[in-house]
Amino acid sequence: MRVVLCDDHQMFVEALGAVLTARGWTVCELAFTAADAEAAIRFHRPDVGLMDLRFLDGDGLGVIKSLADLAPETRLVLVTGSTDAASIRAAIDAGVSGFASKTQEIERIIAIADRVGRGKAMIDSDVVERAVRAPRSSGELAAVDDLLTSREREVLARLGRGQSTAVLAKDLGITANTARSHIQNVLNKLGVHSRMEAAALAVRVRLMDRVD
Repeated sequence: MRVVLCDDHQMFVEALGAVLTARGWTVCELAFTAADAEAAIRFHRPDVGLMDLRFLDGDGLGVIKSLADLAPETRLVLVTGSTDAASIRAAIDAGVSGFASKTQEIERIIAIADRVGRGKAMIDSDVVERAVRAPRSSGELAAVDDLLTSREREVLARLGRGQSTAVLAKDLGITANTARSHIQNVLNKLGVHSRMEAAALAVRVRLMDRVD
């Protein structure tokens, strides 16, 4: 399966791309802007394009609409942490063939992409409804608020935004080694095993709405 990954969360797409490559997928390109996403998909004509809703330079929904003429050559899967019901439903109406939430496990995201690439629609109304509601886990909220220091909550929020260690360190005015230490402390305290899991948890509890 040939795929283009489009998301401005560099850490997320690089991790997902590495997993897909290890499983025999051909990752044609990683696109971090809306303009690059559209150009990459039009150039490579992959089997599947994984697309977020929001980019720093524009709207993923506009890209999805502009790529509608490529179907069925390239089938699009919306992969987003957004909980905006109107935008998600607009993307579905615009022609995405699958939907996955970033709060889902990576195995589920890959399974959805695989089925879409094989010609099956993977838009489950119950999944969409759960995603747009984005229910918070009281246990996860308590863990974030009670177990983490204010600096660790800042770090977790930045992981949720997809920042790399280097960018995170620069924005917080700390060294890369200190940033890595904070990240490891966050993982240990929350009992998660990867930055992606930590980022998904940050999205679920909407930490980015509470931390600048």
